Order: sequence, then structure tokens, then C-alpha cells
Amino acid sequence: MNKLKNCPECGKLYLEVGQKMCPACYDVELEQEKIVHDYVRDHDKCSIRMIVDDTGVKEKVVLRMIKSGRVVSKNVAYPCENCGADIFVGKLCEKCSKDLNKQVEKLNADKKKLQNVDRSRTMYNAGKDF
Repeated sequence: MNKLKNCPECGKLYLEVGQKMCPACYDVELEQEKIVHDYVRDHDKCSIRMIVDDTGVKEKVVLRMIKSGRVVSKNVAYPCENCGADIFVGKLCEKCSKDLNKQVEKLNADKKKLQNVDRSRTMYNAGKDF
């Protein structure tokens, strides 16, 4: 069902039908997307800061375009969602990704330890295995 919302860019009321902003701001963002796309195509290994400085498009708009997949390039550096280091692919840098994997492995090991605890001595179980 369509909802009446305030546009996050200009604050005007609009009927949300798919875009997350009013039609006027969406049209402006489409124009900015073309500008960013052309810039990225012409400049190898650019950062978001370079795109913002050279095109005048707001940083949050460029980030939104990259995260939604509307600007696809392995040449644009954007911040890791955890530590803020520049990355070119994914959501996490290599260091944060490794840290996350270590945490998952540790949790899985802890889970296995808990499953191997002999519960027959810790509570009355009426001869049933849990």
C-alpha cells in the first residue's frame, strides 16, 4: 500500500510508490546519477571525495547510488561499513571481514562446547537425553 511520507531531501509530502523521495528530487537524483556515471567512466580509481569535489553531487547521494548498485565500478573507493577504510568491493574491508570470520568461528566453537556438556549431572532428566 502506498504511504504518504515526507521527502528526506526536501521535506515535501509525497506519495511513496517505490522511490524513497518525491518525484522532483528523484528526477534531480537521476540527473546527478548520469553526472556521476560519466565521471566514474572517465576517471580510473577515483574516491567518493574526488567525485563529490569534482561533480558537486552530495556525498550521501553518491553513497546511496553505490550501495543501491546504480553506480557499478570496481574503480570507485568507498568506506568500509565497519571501520571506514577505503574499499572497492563488498561492504567490509579485508581486515574487518577476517575479524568477522574469526568471531563467527569462535561462536561456532563455543556452541559446540555447549552442545557437548554432560547435562545428566546438572538437572533431573528422568532418563531422557536432551
